[in-house]
Amino acid sequence: MRKGKLFARAAVAAAVVLGTVLTVPSPAQAVTVRPGAQAFQVDLMLDDYETEQARRSYWAATVICWNAGQQGYMLLAGTCQSMVTVCAAQAYYANPRKRAGITFSLGGSWCWKY
Repeated sequence: MRKGKLFARAAVAAAVVLGTVLTVPSPAQAVTVRPGAQAFQVDLMLDDYETEQARRSYWAATVICWNAGQQGYMLLAGTCQSMVTVCAAQAYYANPRKRAGITFSLGGSWCWKY
């Protein structure tokens, strides 16, 4: 009987966690990543929703960096989350309709708006 109660509690806890994970919207389903203008550059372009979420939440910026795809693996090695958060805030506060763009290269990274 004790094992049954323990199993039931574990099942309820797992259902609550799974329900929470499935109902929380993610900041980015698939972020736009494209090759940069020069060699060893990657451009990360956020849409309106991603810009709004990333300016508010470091976690949203982390998810955006994770969802950057195969080209975006370069973005995981450093300051991706910080750059996404800062660039999204700059774009949003310049004009709430602006979108953030970030160019990452081996020599550094910079923000732009579109």
